[in-house]
Amino acid sequence: MASRNQQRPLRVAIVGAGIGGLMLTAALQHMDKDKKLQVQVYEAAPLLAEIGAGINLWLRSWEILRAIDLEETFVKMMDEAPTDEDRLVFQLRKSDQAEGVHLSDLKMKGGTMRFHRAELQLALMDRVNTNGCVHLDRRLVRYTEYENHVELEFHDGSLINCDILIAADGIKSSVRKQFLNSLAKGMFTGGTDPVWSGTYAYRGLLSHDAIEKEFPGHRAKASPVIHLVVYPLSNGRFTNVVAFCTDPELEGVPWNEVPPLSATHDELRSQYRGWEPEVQALLNLIQAPTKWAINNLNPLERYASHRVFLAGDAAHAMTPHQGAGAGQAIEDAYILASLLTESGVNRKNIPSVAEVYNSVRCPAANAILLASRDQGKWCELDHPRFKTVNEGDVVSKERLDRLCCDISSAWDWVWKTSAESDRQKALDMLSSQYAKDACSIM
Repeated sequence: MASRNQQRPLRVAIVGAGIGGLMLTAALQHMDKDKKLQVQVYEAAPLLAEIGAGINLWLRSWEILRAIDLEETFVKMMDEAPTDEDRLVFQLRKSDQAEGVHLSDLKMKGGTMRFHRAELQLALMDRVNTNGCVHLDRRLVRYTEYENHVELEFHDGSLINCDILIAADGIKSSVRKQFLNSLAKGMFTGGTDPVWSGTYAYRGLLSHDAIEKEFPGHRAKASPVIHLVVYPLSNGRFTNVVAFCTDPELEGVPWNEVPPLSATHDELRSQYRGWEPEVQALLNLIQAPTKWAINNLNPLERYASHRVFLAGDAAHAMTPHQGAGAGQAIEDAYILASLLTESGVNRKNIPSVAEVYNSVRCPAANAILLASRDQGKWCELDHPRFKTVNEGDVVSKERLDRLCCDISSAWDWVWKTSAESDRQKALDMLSSQYAKDACSIM
């Protein structure tokens, strides 16, 4: 007969109710067929008010959403569900001149699914919080890890015990610093804080009616374009515009936390003097641009240890140039939920789950983090083959075609590979670990 302690559900505390935290909650709820988990989510904000405009998801992520029964939730926010057909993802365009040049139509199987971040977060909240498992205005101050549990201390002085702590609290994670500093000596050698990419992003969300009035027939209404990063949102009602400005010499410098800033219209326009008219039209419409420092993390050696796990941006915050940040958070959720809901998982072998999660997710997510940095450089012509090229220079079609091939190839993983192989690898590793643990007991 199982002991009373073994029968008690595993208490899972998720810190952060952003896309990553809510996606993990949804995955755990769907996969926990045996009702072995008690999942609670703690969010620091008193209200859910996600900032930022749009996120991209790819076919690789869509397969996961289908597997955890979230397809219908997402389809409601789309013009149409994705298919296996090749679809336009972006038009690549060189626009830093009076007459822009079309470079390439980037197409891939399934295309890309784009969502308004706040709409998606609220839809996930409605889906997972039917049992009141999400607690707002609960800011974690610190945690204390013991052999058999983790104690959480919140800003109001309250204490909560859990068996597993999962930090999905973003790039400014309060858990990550304590987690990394607590690792055994020699285990971790990198920094714990975000670093600056050297890039500022000016953002705006424009109505299609305004675009048509300013520039009749503008391609941005129907086609996603990379001159600026431009794509439609909210079933075609709005266009998301992101204008990147980069100083390569500042890449990797430590970043002192600064919230998004208001920028003047003149400041934004000064960054794009001489660019083609359709770019100027979009900039003219951003009357109150916001200015964001694009930060990311240096790759971490570990995302988990013992009973504490990092997920999403808390583990591998990356630049947006591959549209992969949300997708990697979804993959964290899928792998971690698959491991924690395995029948053999109990309080004693949670550290084994942490080691498997490290082995599978660290190399995969860190590789995408670095690839995203490279993709941003290539899209701004900061490429080894363009060292002598300045903004506005005429570049031969042959050189631009080779660059487009590099950009396209760097996205192959989002539609030519599947997270299912990583999931199976993780489950096989966990099974092998069980066998080793059994042998050591005999």
